Amino acid sequence: MIRIEEFKQPQHNFRSVKFLNPKKLILPLSQHTGRPSSICVKMKDEVEEGQLLAKDEGFISAQLHSPAKGKILNIASFNHPVLKKGNAIVIQCSSEKKNYSLRKHVDSLENDEIIDIVKNNGIVGMGGAAFPTHVKLTPSKKIDTLIINGCECEPFLSTDHRLMVENLKEIFIGIEIIAKLIKPEQIIFALEENKSEEKKLINFYINTKKFNLPKINLMVLKTAYPQGGEKQLIYSTTKRKFPGGQLPLDAGCLVHNVATCFAIYEAVYLNKPLIERLVSFCGDSLVKPKNIWVKIGTTLQELFDQKILEFKNEPKKIISGGPMMGITLNNLEYPILKGSGGFLFLRDQVTKAEESACIKCAKCIDVCPMNLLPQEYVKRVKHEEYNNLSELNLQDCIECGCCAYICPAQIPIVHYIKEGKIYAPEN
Repeated sequence: MIRIEEFKQPQHNFRSVKFLNPKKLILPLSQHTGRPSSICVKMKDEVEEGQLLAKDEGFISAQLHSPAKGKILNIASFNHPVLKKGNAIVIQCSSEKKNYSLRKHVDSLENDEIIDIVKNNGIVGMGGAAFPTHVKLTPSKKIDTLIINGCECEPFLSTDHRLMVENLKEIFIGIEIIAKLIKPEQIIFALEENKSEEKKLINFYINTKKFNLPKINLMVLKTAYPQGGEKQLIYSTTKRKFPGGQLPLDAGCLVHNVATCFAIYEAVYLNKPLIERLVSFCGDSLVKPKNIWVKIGTTLQELFDQKILEFKNEPKKIISGGPMMGITLNNLEYPILKGSGGFLFLRDQVTKAEESACIKCAKCIDVCPMNLLPQEYVKRVKHEEYNNLSELNLQDCIECGCCAYICPAQIPIVHYIKEGKIYAPEN
């Protein structure tokens, strides 16, 4: 792991704001790991907030709901911040809002009922991968350790920080729900050492013992990247390892991001689908970086059209996600997804350097959190030697960007790794 200069200020200290009145929403059917959702509405349909728009398609899939009341304008291919293009539902929104009330008799719900609630409200992992949550809540093996991920190691993003500061009680209720389902022997709440405000709040909630939880401890880890990666977090908190091809449950662990815990709370207690999320908007091109609650499907363009965000200068680069693992966008006509944690608008913070020859310093190997051979991947991809990449465990690469960050030759190593994954034959 590596130390990276952080740019979490000033948005880190500002209370989150809300923009929940978009005029139009673009809702891609692929917003999660697994198969895209299957449309169950049609053009010109009038839809209500929270109404099902697309059903889960198979076991690894998730449902999609309307974030607002409105009318379906189109169903076609639109920009997608991860896939570049994808089928989507376009909704013209009305100004009418839905009020969500607390569900009665939550304590009497059976586990199967809770799983169905999570599934039927389209909850997915909010830490980036957007894996369907109902699947993770039904592990095929015994889980003895539940790890709550509050690290947020990308150097600009601060949504998890604001969520923990502003909504920690609801996060703990979400943890309580998860613990009821999987019955872990212990819970580890993992933070990086740069989160002193959260440390005090979490210890307060642990010490009050108001929640029905097994043994729970706060573990403060060193601030490093990618500390929040699943395998890295499991090793940092438990010293357990599991080889490529295996899952965290093979190590007896389950990891949930704090934002996912909050979404589980809203689904179970409010019967609220995953239709809103907190997103970081950062970078030196913005007049004022912010953390904003937005409807899923809101476009970046509308945030600027409505003056929710403003440019002080034209960005040289727009990134969906953080600078380490994010994807460059070519304009503002992209929607916010369930898994969108942040967007960067950079000008002076963009550095351009020409790629030079590898000097065989092995720094990329030293910092690789997966103990792989990044320079060997680059060599073979450049020579189009794709056939033997799999035997070097290329698929174990999490594309964290540590290797490219540390490379003195400025080689875009992750770019070559992505190419290798496309062309390498499967075992």
